[in-house]
Amino acid sequence: MSKIMKRLVIIAISLLAISLTNNDGRNRTDDIEQFITKMYNEKLYEDYDFLQKYCSPMLLKKLQDAYPYDYDDVAYATWLFRSGQQDDRPGSDGKSVMLEVKADGDWYVYTALDMGWEFTNRIKVCYGEGGIVIVDIVTDR
Repeated sequence: MSKIMKRLVIIAISLLAISLTNNDGRNRTDDIEQFITKMYNEKLYEDYDFLQKYCSPMLLKKLQDAYPYDYDDVAYATWLFRSGQQDDRPGSDGKSVMLEVKADGDWYVYTALDMGWEFTNRIKVCYGEGGIVIVDIVTDR
């Protein structure tokens, strides 16, 4: 490999490393995984102010369109962040907690308990100009 190619490879690796870290040197993937965990464990997805602050306009529209009930004001299908179950799983303690978050390219896959039911969702989260932005969520339902 020529010296120029080696330098280009080093520059490319450096740029990738910079894109994955914040200004304070922390890993963006770790920050996003912590953000998703906190969002789920603290049920922040039920807070409309939180959704309006952190969700992209496209995702807010998706959450509104998925809300099937007539409502005079803005309403969001916040259950898309959960399992879709209505009641506690029989024989469980009804626990709702994040079990695992893994990066998968531009997406993150999270597995959690929802009232004792284990489920997995895919969520696209990235950094925008103002910080973390939830771009999309995909469920298996």
